[in-house]
Amino acid sequence: MAKFSVSKFPAGLFDVTQDISRTLPVDVIERWTKGAQSQDAARQILQSSESEGIVVSSDSVGLTRLSGRRGVLEILALIDRPKQLVHGYGVALGGEAIGIWAADNTEMFYAPGVEARDVVSMLLTTQDHIRKECEVQIGFGVHRGRFFRLGEGLYGADADRVETIAESYTEAGEIVVTRETAAQFGAAGGFSLMPRVDLPAELGANLRVTAGTRRDDLKPEKTRYPIPYSETFYADLLRFANSPDDPKLLEEVHSTYSQRRAVVLIERERDETESREVAILNDLALSLAMKNIGGSLMRDSGGKEIKTAGSIGIYTFEESGVALDFARRFRETLQQQEIASRIGIDYGDVLVFQLREGVEDIAGAPVNIASKLAQDEGVFGKICLTDAAARNARVGSEFNRVSFQISGVTIDAWVD
Repeated sequence: MAKFSVSKFPAGLFDVTQDISRTLPVDVIERWTKGAQSQDAARQILQSSESEGIVVSSDSVGLTRLSGRRGVLEILALIDRPKQLVHGYGVALGGEAIGIWAADNTEMFYAPGVEARDVVSMLLTTQDHIRKECEVQIGFGVHRGRFFRLGEGLYGADADRVETIAESYTEAGEIVVTRETAAQFGAAGGFSLMPRVDLPAELGANLRVTAGTRRDDLKPEKTRYPIPYSETFYADLLRFANSPDDPKLLEEVHSTYSQRRAVVLIERERDETESREVAILNDLALSLAMKNIGGSLMRDSGGKEIKTAGSIGIYTFEESGVALDFARRFRETLQQQEIASRIGIDYGDVLVFQLREGVEDIAGAPVNIASKLAQDEGVFGKICLTDAAARNARVGSEFNRVSFQISGVTIDAWVD
């Protein structure tokens, strides 16, 4: 069922401002929200954005457990080298980085001229080096399909599929390829494959690559991936990575960037229609609506929007009580448009760095935990706070205590 219709939303909710244009394809959204909003119109708008090729997504494994033993600066330093290797080897094969590689995720696109067997051989080589050089290991998802390139991201069912495989179903050191990818290997592919029958049916047929040829001829020369940090912060991060046992340097960087914040992660319902083009444009329009809702609700709260991407919005506040009030009002605003949301809130130390004038980003365990509470354990219509956030917000009897096992870590939380 479609969740989007211009007539269902208040006037002005789809207005485009200059600050929004940095992350969303505003020209596409304007054509859609001000046009006919038919299936034919959607196909016309997206026709020039459709690309066929191979997308490789990756995700780090075990960061939730690692965050219990390591500080956020240490974790950022640990995940930097795997991202360097993924980008270096990917570019050497002709791949192109997609978006900004925030946190521990990466995404590369390979045009039709790059063979599937070469991509997988390159990934086996990459995993060899990550296994030898890095403490943090990653999993790859690989899919050949059709993708819509809009703004800084990839959209469509094929994009969602490969991202979900990588983020939710890969293990350390693993490469999972879809059946569509494996079909391109040919008789001389040179890979040993094992079916991954544990994945949900909606993700199609998938296989684990257990052995295969390498591309040791490739040299990862361009290791500078699209970093999500300011140049100053990244320089400090590299200084720390080169001297991880220097307590003075650790204290210096922490004192410069560390703050205590309440982190709110909101995930709204995705649009569901029979037409993939209509669903993509409806979801983009809803992303714009989320940005405008968040901006309106934060005007008097002192909060900041970190990002709105797809169906996700991330916001920070100095106090959990203010964050909870914001989350409740955001949930209510979406409910008025018959759109459900699930929300996670954590409170703790994060690293805050400026990207440019008025725009900042954050990193730290509270971001990861808020995401896990909302997306992995959350229920649509509910707000879930960690014990730390609940104590800071002084929640009342309307919340019920729960406990989750997330990535081998027990997290105490409260749900309304």
